[in-house]
Amino acid sequence: MRIAVYGAGQMGAAHVRHFSVLPDTTIAGVADADERRARSAAAAVGATPCPDLDSLLALRPDAVVIVVPNIHHAAAAIAALERGVHVFCEKPMATTVQDARAVLRAVERTRRIYQLGFNRRFAPVYTGLREILAGGVGVFSGTMKMNDGDMRTPVWFSDPKISGGFMYDTAIHLLDLVRWLLGPVQEVRCLTRSSCYPDQDDAVMLLRFHSGALVAFTTCGHATWTGPLERLELFGDHAALVTEGFERLTYTPARDQPAVTRDFAAFPVPERLGYAQETRVFTESVARNQAGGPTAEDAFRAVEFVDACYRSAAGDGAPVRLVPYQLDS
Repeated sequence: MRIAVYGAGQMGAAHVRHFSVLPDTTIAGVADADERRARSAAAAVGATPCPDLDSLLALRPDAVVIVVPNIHHAAAAIAALERGVHVFCEKPMATTVQDARAVLRAVERTRRIYQLGFNRRFAPVYTGLREILAGGVGVFSGTMKMNDGDMRTPVWFSDPKISGGFMYDTAIHLLDLVRWLLGPVQEVRCLTRSSCYPDQDDAVMLLRFHSGALVAFTTCGHATWTGPLERLELFGDHAALVTEGFERLTYTPARDQPAVTRDFAAFPVPERLGYAQETRVFTESVARNQAGGPTAEDAFRAVEFVDACYRSAAGDGAPVRLVPYQLDS
């Protein structure tokens, strides 16, 4: 399978490494507006450096990995899909619901595989958490946090005209994750402020799920890099599930039972963070021509969720009900 990588920054170079080690997979080309970065990433795996997406797609890859600034994700994905190329795209799918819907329609029209880079769905700490929940543990309430130490890398991170906004770049990971764990969200209330950067780099949310569960979520972009940078605490009938970063999962099944902790710190980083698993799932999906990872609809729902958060924030925390947009409208 021939893979092309569009974007050779930090994450682009990481995806070059992750895909290049898969069996029966080669990196055909790497494109970046920075010619030096494209050459460096391509040389590491014997690929062809390219200056732009058109020249990259001219190499006739089976699939393209999109790792450019957020504002360009939708147009790049549609261009690749229309040329019959399968797409793995880093989050977000798009920075507006309208653009996300356009990508979704392109996926439906071309019948190509589209997978979004929600790596947490593959990380052992979170797959382990989901397995426990699937065993019948009911969740009544919870808290979660996800922080960035700063918003200086990449250079466009704090510019909402490029990133779409802080929640499209960082918080979207846990917003997708909590939907995956607890089911559809019924209502969101969100407050934001600009604290250290031009963007709204602090957000506090209250989420109400269709199940009745209530979850509070805080996220900021100026927390320093002291871990854990993300943490979930979910509470049931005298039961608790707690994650600490990607490293630990602790489950207390009942009031009079001891806590059980699973530690993933010794796992190799690509496996611990879910990157190795998501790349394998994508290539297997392409080989079978059957979606297996976070799909285009999952990606669309995540954009819809972030959009609802920003609409609530614009109304000073007014409740916004998530009445899903009709995908075929």
